[in-house]
Amino acid sequence: MISFYNHLILYNVSRYPLSGIALQKMKNERRNGMPSRISKRELKVLDWMYEHLRCKAFDRVMPFLSLTGNFGIIWFAAAGTFYFANINQEAAVCILLALGCSLLFVNLILKRVTKRPRPYEARGEMRDIIIREPKDFSFPSGHTFSSFAAATTIARFSPRLGAAALIYAFGIAFSRLYLYVHYISDVLTSAIFGVATGLLVSYLYMNGFIAF
Repeated sequence: MISFYNHLILYNVSRYPLSGIALQKMKNERRNGMPSRISKRELKVLDWMYEHLRCKAFDRVMPFLSLTGNFGIIWFAAAGTFYFANINQEAAVCILLALGCSLLFVNLILKRVTKRPRPYEARGEMRDIIIREPKDFSFPSGHTFSSFAAATTIARFSPRLGAAALIYAFGIAFSRLYLYVHYISDVLTSAIFGVATGLLVSYLYMNGFIAF
């Protein structure tokens, strides 16, 4: 029986050749445990960051940013603040909905489908990630997806606070690259889907398709 993942690859190859090639390479990477050509190019960028951007200040800041993105902690806190401080209860509801979508698509579907190894696994002991090793797969980045989903939702209801939230989301996304736990494509794809999720949830709520 052809798996869902194989169906996804066949569909993309037939309709979008370039994306289909990328997905096929990711599948091969998952199967043999070796980085694909795409991943090897991204590893070179991560290696440059590791060798030229690492410093004591960033080694303190980046793990902290990453930690606040664990399980969307900072964004659940933001939703709680919006709701209980009566800043904007509608925004709070939409933030929670966006985070729920992130959990569903990232942790329960996409990671299990792609099963992409993390970049530090490809480099072995050559790279010190300075945080506890994640136990799940690399694609997509849950930290990035949830951060941009929540930050975009905030921006839809409060542009000023949204600008600060998006900057913070960018910091979390960058921390995942700095810490060598995600490929660039993991983070970029997750940011795009996160923004799309935030916009969609906000649109559906504002137009009465979702009501509480």
